[in-house]
Amino acid sequence: MPIPPQEAASALHDIENAERQSATAYRYQKSSPHLFLWGIIWTIGYAVIYARPRDWLVWAVLIVVGTIGSFWISWRAGVKRTRASFSWRYTATLLALYLFTGASFAVLPPRSSAQIDAFFPILIALLYVILGIWTRAARIALLGLALGLLTVGGYFWLRQYFLLWMAVVGGGALILGGFWLRSI
Repeated sequence: MPIPPQEAASALHDIENAERQSATAYRYQKSSPHLFLWGIIWTIGYAVIYARPRDWLVWAVLIVVGTIGSFWISWRAGVKRTRASFSWRYTATLLALYLFTGASFAVLPPRSSAQIDAFFPILIALLYVILGIWTRAARIALLGLALGLLTVGGYFWLRQYFLLWMAVVGGGALILGGFWLRSI
């Protein structure tokens, strides 16, 4: 007995929805450990700078550790990407971010270290929002939005404690985001 066209279309629609939800859950599962790692790095970095403002080089060390850690997490999780489809995109994205940051600082030079301390989390928040939009991962987009709002709020209303705010709230948001993504 043949399946009526409406039933076939409905079944295909259900299959597409299940596929999309499965892919999103998979991305969340793979992203979660990275959020834990970078949440801890943000907490340590901002706490150290709050306690010892002259030790800003701690960020260079933490970024290297975080980058190596992210590659290791991806390698352990067996995340495989084809060279042709992703390699050039990552390189182009990093180059675009580098050029954007340089151009932003050239056109709108920061007048205080607090502006620099707020700029990078806002940039990261924007990247999460864009990633969430492009991959249909609403939780990642919402995490980026929350991170951006918390950063701007702390910058304007808690200026004296901004670095401590970012250590607790910025790092905490990433860690909680990791738990939130893992809960799928």
